[in-house]
Amino acid sequence: MTSKPSRPVLLATALVLSLVEIGALVAFASRGPARRVEPTLAARSNPFGALLQNLRGAIVETAQREEPSPPDEPPPVIAAPIAPPALPPSFLAALPPIRSPEAELPIALPPGAAPLPPARPRNLVVEPSTTPLPPVTVTPPPEPVAMPALALAAAAPANELPPLTRRDDGNFRMGAAVYVRIFKKEGELELWRKQDGRYSLYRTYPICKWSGHLGPKLKSGDYQSPEGFYSVSARQLNPNSHYHRAFDVGFPNAFDRQNGRTGGALMVHGACKSVGCFAMTDKVIEEIYGMVEAALRGGQHEVPVHIFPFRMTETAFAKETQGDWTNFWSVPPEHQLWSGFWRNLKEGYDLFEQTGEPPTAYACGSRYAFGPSGGSCRRIAGW
Repeated sequence: MTSKPSRPVLLATALVLSLVEIGALVAFASRGPARRVEPTLAARSNPFGALLQNLRGAIVETAQREEPSPPDEPPPVIAAPIAPPALPPSFLAALPPIRSPEAELPIALPPGAAPLPPARPRNLVVEPSTTPLPPVTVTPPPEPVAMPALALAAAAPANELPPLTRRDDGNFRMGAAVYVRIFKKEGELELWRKQDGRYSLYRTYPICKWSGHLGPKLKSGDYQSPEGFYSVSARQLNPNSHYHRAFDVGFPNAFDRQNGRTGGALMVHGACKSVGCFAMTDKVIEEIYGMVEAALRGGQHEVPVHIFPFRMTETAFAKETQGDWTNFWSVPPEHQLWSGFWRNLKEGYDLFEQTGEPPTAYACGSRYAFGPSGGSCRRIAGW
């Protein structure tokens, strides 16, 4: 870094330059005019005056910078030149000036010193409007409809099915009483309907799938379809089943409970899969379910559902319990085990074949009865 010259050196340099300037002036003055020439503007001025003046000013300014400033005084601050405000664009010239946010601050005034609103002119005349207003239509609320007391008394309770309009589809009147019989070995479901005071066969449907083998259901999880006398009420209908439509047959009934049999949720439903149920396909169950529901809506309190291992004729019973030449006179051991139970089921089967009326079954311990019995028997009923 180059060191700056000291103050005495600068003063001596200024003195030498002054002497040189004085000598130059004396030399010009002693020459005298040789001829009369009009002096120009450059000749009138000293050719070295401007140079010496600038040099002297630079020396003085340098000397002033070398002087130390007082310790208590801050260094001088050189203010930057203030640029003139820029003119707004022409399209902003017509807009009102932006108010300062300070002018928007509320000014707290003492109580009673707030300015009053301007007084209304005395000669103000309000002219009525000539434009008519649109009419407003007010709709009165509807009057409550008085329901006769007789109609309220005749209304069906919430837990009962509403009555179904009866209609005739030829030979069968929708809403008439029905009866269901199921035969496991033959894989058939019979739907009977009551006409002229007597049940007649309406249609026989093939069972798409049932599980297990011949014999009653004994316990939950044995994948066995039940056998016996059951009854279906309106509470056992399920129109929103996972298998389209379904109704619970009512297992276990009073007889099953008296004999320690367990399980539940055994249905006649749609689709074609079974774990103890009777699957009829969606199309078939649609018709069967509709008949059963219509009968319950039409006034039938319960629909009897009787489930048999096979068609219980004398020939079929002997074949399944004793054997014949078709199975080399041998039967499965479980068939012989259930021969007494099946003989009891055959009593109810024969009663319907003889009278045309589904028998009313009672649970009497180890057997079914089909008529009023002692106090230990319970009627087979729906839920």
